[in-house]
Amino acid sequence: MMTAFIVFTLAAIGTYLIRLSGIFFLGDGEKLPPRVRKALSLVAPAAMAAIIANALFLDGGQWRDFGAWHIAALVAVGVALWKRSMGWTLVAGAGAFAALLIAGL
Repeated sequence: MMTAFIVFTLAAIGTYLIRLSGIFFLGDGEKLPPRVRKALSLVAPAAMAAIIANALFLDGGQWRDFGAWHIAALVAVGVALWKRSMGWTLVAGAGAFAALLIAGL
C-alpha cells in the first residue's frame, strides 16, 4: 500500500514533468502569438480566484455563514489595494484569520 509520502512525491514528479513538457514543446514562448501568451498569463490568477472563492463561500457544499473567513478576506483585500504586495497581503490575511479564530469568531 502506498503511503502519503509516496503519493505526494509522485504527484510532484508528475506536475514537474508536465511543466517540462510545456517548456519542451513551446520553447521560451516567443513563438506563441501575443493573445495566447496573454491568455496563459491569466490562467494562474483565475485558478487562484476560483480556489479562494470556493473556500470563502462554501463549506462542505453548503453556503458558509458570515464569520472569520469573510472578515479576514476583507482585511486581505484592503491590504492588497493599499500595499500592492502579495507578501503583505498574505501576512495580513493569515494574521487576521488567526486573530479572529483566537478571539472566538
